[in-house]
Amino acid sequence: MGFLPDVKRIVARLPAKRQTLFFSATMPEPIVALTRELLTSPVRIQLQRRAAPATGITQAVYPVRQDLKAALLVRLLERGDLKDALVFTRTKHRADRLTKALVRAGIVAERIHGNRSQAQRTAALAGFKSGKFPVLVATDIAARGIDVVALGHVVNFDVPKVPEDYIHRVGRTARAEAQGEAFTFVAPEEEGELRAIERAVRQQLPRVKVPDFDYSVRPQMKLEVPLAERIAGIRARKAEERARARINAERRAAVAARPPARAAKRSPRARRRSA
Repeated sequence: MGFLPDVKRIVARLPAKRQTLFFSATMPEPIVALTRELLTSPVRIQLQRRAAPATGITQAVYPVRQDLKAALLVRLLERGDLKDALVFTRTKHRADRLTKALVRAGIVAERIHGNRSQAQRTAALAGFKSGKFPVLVATDIAARGIDVVALGHVVNFDVPKVPEDYIHRVGRTARAEAQGEAFTFVAPEEEGELRAIERAVRQQLPRVKVPDFDYSVRPQMKLEVPLAERIAGIRARKAEERARARINAERRAAVAARPPARAAKRSPRARRRSA
């Protein structure tokens, strides 16, 4: 949680005798652990959450291979199906890689997550609200409390692990009885999470296939390096390091084995000149 150091600095300057109120949209384990650290014998009040997204949200599912998600997002942006979009990824590093991939494709985008400084997050959100960045890539924790007036689209680039996060994500759009759209990219391995979401919202979400998108194309934008490739890369680097270490050791051994250089004898003429 990127805000934790700031919170601790603030708490350290507060008087020991005080009343502390702690508010959070959700209570995952990291937040619960934080309450144990900051609060003393707290009383917990939990309001009933809405069991389904707002009625003004049009929801759709886009089945797509994991390695084609970035290309599909670019295609929807190029088609004009998405004009302004808050895009959710499951990790900070994935948010970074997706943002870079979008920028390389000519899409103006910025990201917001826990590893970004408060100033960077503030600037990214301000740019998104003003239209400077049509696309804002975010993680769940960083997006808590984001309120953008008339946000048109939310994209679940990665399917959330729990239905509560889905409801929170898509709730960023269609606020104050406005209209909005929520698109969820679902890879085959994410179908289980999607079924849990559909049970929670009590409806089967419509599946959409983009007619002019090639679902069989070899991906140009790779967000994740396959495990086999990562292992092969690590082994190759280790082999190079061992080879360099062996060469250096052989050089040191060769230098150590050389006989010491003898001092050159001075000729009688040189001795007479020096005298």
